Amino acid sequence: MAGPLPGGTNTVAPETFREVMTHFAASVTVVTAYDTNTPVGCTATAVFSLTDAPPTMVVSLTSASSTLRHITAAGFFAVNVLPWRLRALADRFARLSSGRRFDGVEHTDTFGAPLLTGAVAGLVCRVTRLIPLADHTLVVGEVVHARAESHEDPLVHYARRQTRPEA
Repeated sequence: MAGPLPGGTNTVAPETFREVMTHFAASVTVVTAYDTNTPVGCTATAVFSLTDAPPTMVVSLTSASSTLRHITAAGFFAVNVLPWRLRALADRFARLSSGRRFDGVEHTDTFGAPLLTGAVAGLVCRVTRLIPLADHTLVVGEVVHARAESHEDPLVHYARRQTRPEA
């Protein structure tokens, strides 16, 4: 167990925090929006439902993210839960330059946001609030469209690897 850093701070070291967080399993998502008519997006695992009355999602993005800028301008974003079979998209949307991420990726324009074809689940949200915290911004959005494909295994990030739930 690691405790607070020496020198008077009351938090654990960032390395310790990152290591412990690898033990929190998370669905791998691609958060998308439009830059005018061009789809943009990035991989994200800090995504959660806030409430069902009204249906609300929260996404945490780096404040310097170009995807965040486009979400803010568009006023809408989509959360796409990747299936195991499309796991290569996680790296594509995390590593490729933003102008190449959607090359050859099938999607549909749904309620003003790009939904990825073949996603396990997809939600389109209208931005209701942006909350800056540390070096990230929480994007809060009311869900205006939702769909699920229950026959697919979701892609899960756990212990620094991509996996899928075991039956």
